Amino acid sequence: YYNKASGSLSSVTGGRYNEAPRDYSSVSGGDTNTASGYISSVSGGRENEATGQAASVSGGSKNTAHGECSIVSGGSNNTATGYISAVSGGRENQATGQAAS
Repeated sequence: YYNKASGSLSSVTGGRYNEAPRDYSSVSGGDTNTASGYISSVSGGRENEATGQAASVSGGSKNTAHGECSIVSGGSNNTATGYISAVSGGRENQATGQAAS
């Protein structure tokens, strides 16, 4: 339903208004999620973005995994911008340094 997988070997498997524009990127479901980093993924939730290379957002809402190999597991309004940084959940948390969590 208005999903778009335009990267080479990218996929969007469910939900609506989801996008996977980069190579090997994927969105599994949810609403208005974007996996725009190379080899990035968003598992679900709403308005989440995985913009870093090999970055991942598992769910929640309005979360961003911007750093390379960064992860946001869930919650809302969380941001992981550092290299291999992680936010496990909660609300309005940030992991900005290298290997920060």
